[in-house]
Amino acid sequence: MFHAPRPHYHHRRRGRNDQGANISPMVIMLCAKVWQAYQDSPVKPPVTFGLVAYNIAAHVYPALAMPFSLGQVCFSTGAFWAAWCARDLAEVAVRTFGSVFTHADDMHLYWNMGSLLVKGVLLEDRLGSEALAVFVAFSIVASSGIQLVVAPFLARAFGYDCGCAVGFSGVLFAMKVVLNYGDHAAGSDATSSVWGVRVASRHAHWLEILVSGYLSPGSSLVGHACGALAGMLWLQLPLLHALVNSFKAGRARRAPARNRFTDGRGTAGPAPAPRRPAPPPAEDQPIPPANRDADEVRRRRVARFG
Repeated sequence: MFHAPRPHYHHRRRGRNDQGANISPMVIMLCAKVWQAYQDSPVKPPVTFGLVAYNIAAHVYPALAMPFSLGQVCFSTGAFWAAWCARDLAEVAVRTFGSVFTHADDMHLYWNMGSLLVKGVLLEDRLGSEALAVFVAFSIVASSGIQLVVAPFLARAFGYDCGCAVGFSGVLFAMKVVLNYGDHAAGSDATSSVWGVRVASRHAHWLEILVSGYLSPGSSLVGHACGALAGMLWLQLPLLHALVNSFKAGRARRAPARNRFTDGRGTAGPAPAPRRPAPPPAEDQPIPPANRDADEVRRRRVARFG
């Protein structure tokens, strides 16, 4: 997530009030990368590629996919509570969900979508398409709700202004926490490398948030941290786990078998071995009794009609 620049600068750069598309070389490179990943993927995860496509469309052709100015769509606690008190639910929804699918510039979009291609494919393969869609919606709502609680505390205690942020990074950090849950669990001795520094995996995402905030001062530390907290909250809610398991069970029932030999659960089982004809007896082996009787009958018939 990035702090949004001034709205009038955003209008001039991306042309949100124009009908033309903004296709830069960076966006062309991103589209080529997405197409290559789609072609190389043996399974085409629809939710992941759908999210990538909509993010690109909202950036390239905002008049069609995201017809709002940056000042109308960025998420901040002050703007959110103002819209909430005015009972403007449309603005509340736009700031909560629209801010996630809006990016400050081409580089911001490129890095976020590159990360989404990796994390989204892995997580969709693990959870399933329906559960990933629920997870993304949960991450957006949960990270926004956590930010509404954390931001006023930071403002009062430290005078820190969270600003007005946009971007998909909060959901990406939630995905990172869920994907590495085993390594992030307490007591795990797994380690990860963050910009060349080896740290315990359960603390890697927090160090990555701090490093990204230092290297990119325009990024939203609070938005990234709230996304990671949303991922941790997802892992602690048994109701969501039951929902994911129900989606997995339904997917297993709908999955076609790889061949016609299936077990009772609908999953492909081993096919029976083909029957092989018995080898003929060797010349030095004795003739079975049944064959000796047939030869005797045949000899008597030949002698009778001879």
